[in-house]
Amino acid sequence: MNFVGLDIHKKFSYGVIKDEQGKELNRARFDNSEENFDSFLRDFRAEETKIVMESTGVWEYLYEMLENKGFEVKLANPVRTKAIASARVKTDAIDASTLADLLRANLIAESYVPCKEIRKLRDVVRQRKTLTKGRTQIKNKIHAILIRHGIKMPYATLCKSAMSWIIDEIKELSIKTVLISYINLLEQYNTELSFIEGRIEKIAQADKQAQLLMTIPGIAEIRAMEIVAEIADINRFENSSKLCSYAGLVPSVRQSGSSLKFGRLIQQSSKSLKNTLIEVSWVAVRTKEANQLQEFYKKLCKKKSKQKAICAVARKMCCIIHAMLRKNQEFMIL
Repeated sequence: MNFVGLDIHKKFSYGVIKDEQGKELNRARFDNSEENFDSFLRDFRAEETKIVMESTGVWEYLYEMLENKGFEVKLANPVRTKAIASARVKTDAIDASTLADLLRANLIAESYVPCKEIRKLRDVVRQRKTLTKGRTQIKNKIHAILIRHGIKMPYATLCKSAMSWIIDEIKELSIKTVLISYINLLEQYNTELSFIEGRIEKIAQADKQAQLLMTIPGIAEIRAMEIVAEIADINRFENSSKLCSYAGLVPSVRQSGSSLKFGRLIQQSSKSLKNTLIEVSWVAVRTKEANQLQEFYKKLCKKKSKQKAICAVARKMCCIIHAMLRKNQEFMIL
């Protein structure tokens, strides 16, 4: 068996190939193209070769390309790999060689690689989040310009009526020109968001897991698909505690001897999933229809801050989601 360590970058990769005894068979630096990878791996049969690369921003298309060629490819978690093997001298060659040695010793701390459908779904829901963030920035910029020039708008939000008012009522040409430019951008964001949200809602209607999640108060089509995209395969989480840890809804722990301290929520987690669960938890506790999440929140608010209480609700919802998806059951209001 041959073992390949790849230190991948945006434009190029550095590869090291070793045999089972650790003897180096090949090493090279080459640009990221299918022809160069074919040339580097030309003398090694796919069924006798394993490949490892770190999870970086460019791993996906290289992973798919090598997988399609029949190679067994593993994706290493950069943080956990650094904890296992770190070097004082760090170069591309050393990193690639270290990855090959870890693969040879079966010590790779793997990152989960979702199926192609889930990867495509993540692209869609994350695109929506990017557009939403951009739209919010444009709205804030318009409000900031109005405040800076002492202009009071008779609308609380930037609805269509508010944008029409800005165009019709503001007479100062220099201010009006800037605002119209931002309004045009805002309308473009709204158009793109409307399209992509319609696409997500259509996907949710055909997704069984999304339909289950939508029975939980506070979760509609878009939030359901965000949760499905981030969790991917629920069976990879043996219990609800592991899912909560993945979502970053468990406190950090520091223990030394008889001293045990619990700190803030852990940072190494799926921030997208954590943010989504906290957002839907706020909706769940404010809904008119009484539910156990709402009661749980009210009880905690008597002795904790609202922020701590909502994080606890998000954790409870995470546990409920784990049970629902594992057992294929709808949410039941008690």
